[in-house]
Amino acid sequence: MLLALVALAAACRTAEPPRTEAAADTIPALPAGQFVPEYGPATPLFANFREGLIAHRLLDTTATRLNRWLVLPEKITLATAHCDEPNAKYEPSSRTVTLCYELFRALSERFATKTGGEYLVAGTLMFAMMHELGHALIDVLRLPTTGREEDAVDQLATLLLLRQGAAGDSLAFGAVGWFVTNAQTNRFDEIALADDHGLDQQRVYNIICWIYGRDPSRYPEVLRDGLLPEHRADRCPAEYQRLTDSWGRLLAPHERAPLQ
Repeated sequence: MLLALVALAAACRTAEPPRTEAAADTIPALPAGQFVPEYGPATPLFANFREGLIAHRLLDTTATRLNRWLVLPEKITLATAHCDEPNAKYEPSSRTVTLCYELFRALSERFATKTGGEYLVAGTLMFAMMHELGHALIDVLRLPTTGREEDAVDQLATLLLLRQGAAGDSLAFGAVGWFVTNAQTNRFDEIALADDHGLDQQRVYNIICWIYGRDPSRYPEVLRDGLLPEHRADRCPAEYQRLTDSWGRLLAPHERAPLQ
């Protein structure tokens, strides 16, 4: 559990540019709308997890970096809280992105004995948070989407993780691991086919494609080990560039400064 917290916190800090006192003085004041961290109360079973998140300033660091990047017309809360299921969600009525304590427990139990389990846990949690952040931005900034919103926010979540350097790559692959395990256990029925989310195996191929497409020379094992069909891999560099350009154009009018 502690290793996963460290991995999460390290990933959030990795891409944060160093600041001098002079640089801090030049950052403009935040408008009324901003990202705000909120660590919800936890039962005794989850108290250590909550304390670890607070100690590593996971939500604080994420909110700070997002506030340096984007200008919001309204507040968006980044929260941890108890939910009825292991999940992450965005609630439009309160404009709150919630990472559920139950999700961390479920992930920790599933990957407890797996090699690199801390990155499987951390990658899934960070992907889930960035995925729900995408829903929040589409809602609050009134961004257009031409297709399933769930696909669009998968794209944004992956792009944001890949902006975190090597740690972000590990987290993105960690999220792939989560979808792989789901694909192996979930039922393939009409409920799954009718869902607004893509099938887990489709999400696996999509995320791997975007990781590979950013720089095919970085992870040649994607093709060597058969993680991605060659006919899809050939299109991934152009696909990644389209996603980057599209999200860049959507968010550019709301940027305070380029995302580092």
